[in-house]
Amino acid sequence: MADRTLVAYERADGYDVHYAHDRPDPDRLTPSTPFGGPADRDLDRLQARLDPLDVDLTDGGDRTAVSPLPEATGLTWSEVVATLDYQTYTYCYRIDRAWSVERLLVCHLGLGARGGEERDPVGDGILLPVAAHEREYAHGWFEGTKAATADMVGCGVFGEERAREYMLGRVRSFAGERDCYPRVGAV
Repeated sequence: MADRTLVAYERADGYDVHYAHDRPDPDRLTPSTPFGGPADRDLDRLQARLDPLDVDLTDGGDRTAVSPLPEATGLTWSEVVATLDYQTYTYCYRIDRAWSVERLLVCHLGLGARGGEERDPVGDGILLPVAAHEREYAHGWFEGTKAATADMVGCGVFGEERAREYMLGRVRSFAGERDCYPRVGAV
């Protein structure tokens, strides 16, 4: 499954947000390659496997790691956080005007897929800043925390709201001194 990533570029008038199907390499998001250059997907290997079936993946265009077409423009950072689809994205990159990349794990707090109540169709959550070396660990840690919390809801230990508060507290504890960005309403 792809690690869908929302990439938010800071501009003079706010943020432009772009979609990346796979998690792009933050070191390749530069002024000379703002969309990460060619996608890392190994389409040549896949194409070789599809040749006997007469399937052609080429589209005549260059594929970049990040879609060059913005999904929205001129948003404040608060609007980016508030409108993010927490059920769809795994990561978010916040790129400032000096091209410094802040890596954020998208922590979706909804438990609907794990037997809880269906909440907001977009989902609610919190963005957790993660260092490059802890990205995979943080993702596994959050998914484990969420699974254990869903089990507690299923056993009647927590109600939905208490489970959500518990997960928010765990994420903030993991973050330590780093600023987390909760979606409006995910206080």
